[in-house]
Amino acid sequence: MKNDDKKRRKFLKQIAGVGVLGLAAAGTIWGGKVLLEREEPPLRPPGAMPEREFLALCIKCGQCLQVCPYDSILLEDIDGKAGVGTAYIDPQRRGCYLCKALPCILACPSGALDHDVADDVRKIHMGMAVIVNEKACLALYNKPVPEYERDLIYEHTKVLTPKERKEKKIYDLPNPSEKRQLQIELLKKVESYVGKQCTICADLCPYPEKELAIGMVAKNGGYLPEIREKCVGCGACVELCPTDVLSIIPRATYEEVYKRKKA
Repeated sequence: MKNDDKKRRKFLKQIAGVGVLGLAAAGTIWGGKVLLEREEPPLRPPGAMPEREFLALCIKCGQCLQVCPYDSILLEDIDGKAGVGTAYIDPQRRGCYLCKALPCILACPSGALDHDVADDVRKIHMGMAVIVNEKACLALYNKPVPEYERDLIYEHTKVLTPKERKEKKIYDLPNPSEKRQLQIELLKKVESYVGKQCTICADLCPYPEKELAIGMVAKNGGYLPEIREKCVGCGACVELCPTDVLSIIPRATYEEVYKRKKA
């Protein structure tokens, strides 16, 4: 179901060009002075400073992770090389849902996440969504959303009890946290699509004016997602897509990806 990272990176390089993905990011290792290059920077949380600055400023405190309502933020392990311990998002495991007030930014004590953009999600830019596997799109062939999509989001929803995850069923718990309420609301939205026409990527886009970021367009008797200029690269569409149609190019812009392709 999920494409492996190596194939995705190779494909993205082909469609986006070396200009976007060939930008090597460097930073200091925690406690040292060595600068290491990396093939491609990961998707950073909202408000992340340019990669070199981000690596220099991030103190690996994990506060952004602790306040994230959707458990979207992770910390890089040893494979992160220069970025070990720094915050990132893996949209295959959980996208960013552009929370109001952007608590991850407000929690950052070092300036690695820019507080000047915390007042409006429209000011942030994490990257750009791209279509990497058009033929896999369910909407293109008018196929319904399969049950495994629900199961996948159950696995991504960390606030569930072991019983809920096993039985694929939500139970009412006393005094649920705001985090639980938000994540279960998302899960229930995904569940409502099972057996129906798949328009999840466009319908559940968290951008305030989602039709400016992504929409479904007619093609060959079916529909296909179209990435639009206001996409901020949050990765929600990547997580929610049942068949890996989409991916994110971290830090890329609409002009770099789409206007270059049209030129």
